[in-house]
Amino acid sequence: MNQPKLNVAAMQWSALDHIADVKPIGDADAACLEEIRQVLLKHGQTARFGVSLLHSHFDLAPEEMMLEETNVETREQWVRPVSRQYLTDNGIVAQTTVVSFDERGMNQLCGCNPRSSGHFHL
Repeated sequence: MNQPKLNVAAMQWSALDHIADVKPIGDADAACLEEIRQVLLKHGQTARFGVSLLHSHFDLAPEEMMLEETNVETREQWVRPVSRQYLTDNGIVAQTTVVSFDERGMNQLCGCNPRSSGHFHL
């Protein structure tokens, strides 16, 4: 069986609609969200995965990705664009946190710097 592969490319984020043009989650989404919940229940993954409203606030360059970083002491979290070279130069392995789906499969839209919160995933 072929294992699905996670595609990592910034342009997938840039292809999302701007938040001002995205319809908010509402009652019309209930049936779809319930089906997703049932799949997560079936696989025992309701405490691991959820759903986010896919949107953008600005375009990213082809070499950029969104990176989450956390300051535990101040209880703040930031999401900002960084170059993939920045990750390499700083030894950061971004843990995928937002995934979208399209005809190619799964796409990484955002990653978290686990070191920024003092949590390392090896």
